[in-house]
Amino acid sequence: MTTDPLSKLPMFATDDEIAIAIVGKARASNWKRGALLILEARGFPKVDALHGGRPVPLVRKWYNQYLGVDRSYVQTTQEGGKENPEAWRPKRLRRNDRKPQMGLDAGSQKILLYMVGHPDCQTHVEIPEAGAFGMDRLAEKGVVAPAGRDESGGQKWKVTDLGLEEAKRIEFWHYGKSDDPR
Repeated sequence: MTTDPLSKLPMFATDDEIAIAIVGKARASNWKRGALLILEARGFPKVDALHGGRPVPLVRKWYNQYLGVDRSYVQTTQEGGKENPEAWRPKRLRRNDRKPQMGLDAGSQKILLYMVGHPDCQTHVEIPEAGAFGMDRLAEKGVVAPAGRDESGGQKWKVTDLGLEEAKRIEFWHYGKSDDPR
């Protein structure tokens, strides 16, 4: 039988009851004002509207996982940490790894992003603000490659793998969009 303060609470308890059980009566109001919002963002059980309180069994389970009660203390303190030299590099330098690298001007970047977003548009006529000269500039950088001719004899273009990588870097750098988990 457990004798912790949470075991004395009903199955659904108010925030006041939970706060007193966790940090004591003297610090309960500070815990509710500050820590509770942070804990909820980390997955702390929500208030059940039907029962008017938080489910105490889930609160106990959440704290067991948070504190690592399910694991042996000795085991967790003796586990060797893996070296991560990347963690020592400043965030700014890690961000620079994802900076556009091909030296494309703003117009060329816009054309490349449009082509990636609209793979069915393959000629300079179909791509807004793209001319034959702009497409040649992109081809010189290696981000697009010729892909044959269309019915009227115009040059068709396709985005290369290098172009797709550069488009991802442009999206991240300018718009903060990234599929890269780094």
